Amino acid sequence: MSGLRSPGGGADTTRVTAPRRAGSLLPRPFEADLEREFQVVRNASRSRWFVPTALLGLVFLDLYVLIDLVLAPQVLALSLGLRLGLVTPVTLVGLWLRGRRIASCPGSRVDVPLVAGAASLVVAVIAVVQHSAPDALGGAYFAGALIVVVFFSTLLRNDVRGASVVLATMVAAFGWGQWYVGSDPVAIQATALLAAAVSGLFGLVLAGTLEESERARFLAEHRERRLAAEREELIAALAQAAVRDELTGLLNRRGLHDRVGAHPRTAGRSGVLLVDVDHFKELNDRFGHLEGDRCLRLVAQALAAASRPTDVVARFGGEEFVVVLDVEGRAGVDPGEDDVQVAGDRLRTAVRDLGLPHPRGGVVTVSVGAARGPWEHALAGADEAVYAAKALGRDAVVLAGATLVQPAAQPVAGATA
Repeated sequence: MSGLRSPGGGADTTRVTAPRRAGSLLPRPFEADLEREFQVVRNASRSRWFVPTALLGLVFLDLYVLIDLVLAPQVLALSLGLRLGLVTPVTLVGLWLRGRRIASCPGSRVDVPLVAGAASLVVAVIAVVQHSAPDALGGAYFAGALIVVVFFSTLLRNDVRGASVVLATMVAAFGWGQWYVGSDPVAIQATALLAAAVSGLFGLVLAGTLEESERARFLAEHRERRLAAEREELIAALAQAAVRDELTGLLNRRGLHDRVGAHPRTAGRSGVLLVDVDHFKELNDRFGHLEGDRCLRLVAQALAAASRPTDVVARFGGEEFVVVLDVEGRAGVDPGEDDVQVAGDRLRTAVRDLGLPHPRGGVVTVSVGAARGPWEHALAGADEAVYAAKALGRDAVVLAGATLVQPAAQPVAGATA
């Protein structure tokens, strides 16, 4: 039998199958979620051989009619009618319904009633044919039903619990068939019934051994898949941490260069804004590092909220942030000077509107340097423009090559450079 493989991972509900209790054939099931997954995997593996085996058994059952032709031609019509007109179509319909059921419920235990019903039907057909011509067929004819017990117990084995149900059903059908035929003494009937039960018991032992092996293999593969998934998640998390700023959650400098520097659009005209928090060192020293960290997180959130989905926002280092406009180029045109200026003022206003208190009085503000051009050149130009914005008194937006001064009526955190 091929190895059991799960279609996917799952929650960590793994529990090692407990050893069998002394004198017990029953492997203990997993916890509920893992048990359902096991049944799905087992059904998928079982289906690869169950249907061909069942069809092969059906062919041999139908060929059994040749014995009727030789021993008792008078029951040939009855035998053909029961085998080809009843057992064959019922079995084919049962296999079709099995496929439908497993398709809709992959973990279904439909095989238990299907196998038990089919076994009972076959035993009943043999008993009816034997009963119709006991003298011509002889008392040994019904003994062929013992082969049915072996076939369903071994070749069409189920899990050990299902196999127990199937065996009990088959033994009951076999006992009824002996009583119905009535051609053997009671002692012989009892011996034959015992032989059927013992044969089925061997099937139970086989089913229990194979099920325990299947469960152990499934559990090992489940753990291997889970560990592989955890490794992949860890690798992804480490890769993400390498390009993300831990404090703000924005891209860090490496992530910025990976994201923007590798994009073909940024080799042309890029709009770059360098944002510097005004007098941040004084705020950090006066209010403490926790408040300074909180300020940076809130500024980062404000910059991200004031940017478009196609913009890239990153923490460049310390209290500096970078915003690259429309990296994906969805706007359809390169950002012009007006676009860069408007974007810079939108970022400046978003930070001012936070209303974060500054130790110099007023609120926390930012100085914004803006530039256009190829990515690396624009970043250098924006860096120079930031110093120009600080020289103007901060809380200002300066476009490389042109100076924009904010209205003097606005309160500015820290009036000196």
